[in-house]
Amino acid sequence: MVFWGDDRGVSGVIGAVLVLGFLVLLLSLYQASYVPAENEQIEFAHDQQAQNEMLEIRNSILSADTSGETTYSSIKLGTRYPARVIGINPPPASGVLRTSDPEPVTITDGDGSPVSVCPATGPIQTRTLEYEAGYNEYQNAPTIVYENTVLYLDFGERTVPLTGQQLVQGDTITVRPLNTSLYETGTERISVESVPGNVNDQAVPDANITVPTRLSNETWVELLSGQVDPGDVSVSNGNLTINFSGDVAVACSPIGLNEPPAGGERQTDTLQINPAGPNDVFLQSIEPGSLSNSVNITLNNTAGQDTNITQARMSFYFNNQQPGDNNVDPYDIRNISTGTVYADDFTIRDSIQPLEPDLRVPGNNSETTVTFVFDQDGGSDNINQRDFFVVEFRFENGAQGTYFVDIPS
Repeated sequence: MVFWGDDRGVSGVIGAVLVLGFLVLLLSLYQASYVPAENEQIEFAHDQQAQNEMLEIRNSILSADTSGETTYSSIKLGTRYPARVIGINPPPASGVLRTSDPEPVTITDGDGSPVSVCPATGPIQTRTLEYEAGYNEYQNAPTIVYENTVLYLDFGERTVPLTGQQLVQGDTITVRPLNTSLYETGTERISVESVPGNVNDQAVPDANITVPTRLSNETWVELLSGQVDPGDVSVSNGNLTINFSGDVAVACSPIGLNEPPAGGERQTDTLQINPAGPNDVFLQSIEPGSLSNSVNITLNNTAGQDTNITQARMSFYFNNQQPGDNNVDPYDIRNISTGTVYADDFTIRDSIQPLEPDLRVPGNNSETTVTFVFDQDGGSDNINQRDFFVVEFRFENGAQGTYFVDIPS
């Protein structure tokens, strides 16, 4: 008897092998192409988020200086990838937020003599703050750097500023040294506290200031355009030097990150009456107003730039001998010469209220006179000599000033 071979199942096996091979090929293509591409998009979105959050940290540092109070911000250090039914993700992408090693800041006068303007003893030192991500796919992510009030992207071969500078404004130089260290790494969100230090300021003739920088001379010339002549700006060996002619106001306000800076934390529990100094608007004079029950105050903005007063509140204090019910509500804040009303029927001792419109205060030692008009709803009480009021103004940059106004005779 002759037996013949039986190959009836061979075609099915071959088909199954081909289908399996095809699926393996598709899975390989998915893992090699789609997963990295999608993860790169996730990393790019996180990089954009990190830039925005570093901008918030930068603004928080500046706000801590102007307000005199600790400010809070945060940044998400890394990112995770979505869970996949098929395909394998790499480990989560982590990042690091760190300060650099301290570098010196020098300020000299026209004779070349060092000027000790910072509250802390010893040489002035500052650091940069930088965020760097360890992405798995997005290979062109820049390091995000904060230095000398400027936030910028560092791509290695080039830098791209994201903000302007607040180092020089008119005839005022404000140095804000970062003189504490910070190092955080991982993937989670962390908080950053900007702690303002004590402030010192003084007039310096023909000041010369040198600060560390990673930015080029061309970049600083552009950043300082309109504030400093290009010929007075130079960058050499990682240092920016700016020369000034005449007297300039130099202020030093150290900032600590998550801890007080050298020289101690700024004390804000004492009332600062009629503040004066660089970047401040101070009360220059008080006179009787032309309207009944009104007082004119003249403000002088010593800063090199204009500012806006955006909010106000008042407390009023009567002398003990004044008869009547001691009620001079409500009050207005006006510019008599233009007819502008900034505050209409505000209530004394109420919470701080927005001005509408904002009260513009030009800079460069310009004077601005406004009138407080009391009890415009037919009340019989009059303001008297030896009465006084305290008004709190909030400015557009978050700073505040508290002004003591005694009623003139």
